[in-house]
Amino acid sequence: MRRVLVVAATAAAIRLGRPTAPRTFLRRQGQCTRRQKAALRDLWPRYGVDVAWNQTLTPADLFARGPCVLDVGFGHGESLAGMAARRPHTNYLGVEVHRPGVAAALLRLAEADAKNVKICRIDAVALLEAHIAPEPCFDEVCVFFPDPWTKSGSNKDAPATGGSGKDEHRRIIRPHTLDLLAARLRPGGCLHVATDVDEYAEHVRNVVASDARWSAVPPLAWRPETMYERRGLDRGRTITDLSFVLREPK
Repeated sequence: MRRVLVVAATAAAIRLGRPTAPRTFLRRQGQCTRRQKAALRDLWPRYGVDVAWNQTLTPADLFARGPCVLDVGFGHGESLAGMAARRPHTNYLGVEVHRPGVAAALLRLAEADAKNVKICRIDAVALLEAHIAPEPCFDEVCVFFPDPWTKSGSNKDAPATGGSGKDEHRRIIRPHTLDLLAARLRPGGCLHVATDVDEYAEHVRNVVASDARWSAVPPLAWRPETMYERRGLDRGRTITDLSFVLREPK
């Protein structure tokens, strides 16, 4: 695949005259170690997908065959690498903006010699809005331990207390995102969400329950444990797993 210059999706939207959606993440660049910098340089050509501002993708452009799972905000890649290893005949497209997290995921994937994973470093909402065609192409979507935005300036490590609700519109699970996913998930496909914030779990239940296209189903029987999950458990939080199926159109 010809390497192309990556252009920020928000800038592309401005150029095309489209309104930009609120960001669902905080810019936490962090510092990459030498090993992580080397991973970004050496492993990105193997696993990374550079998306041009005017480019539209489908999983068929990235993988030869098989079902495809969209992993939104994979953090340091523990869940992404773990699921890909457990299900080698299922393809995974991981989306993450945090540079050290992307580097850590690349190292995990290379160590496992994963052959069924690709990574995009872009905001998931921007990717769905501007770069994934609105046609059924994913079989599952995973959103594990997203930023709960429980208060202004929230992040995944913030106290799990309720806030003013000022930033609720930034949450990844919201009506607009459900619209984007419903247009790109195959009928009968599932949305899986995990969180250690009770208030966020209730938010997810309420948002999805208000959309007649989705039905609650039993959660995943297994998924890899993540760093954010361990932090939540260490702080005495309750882990909530939720799954919803996209109903067949009538």
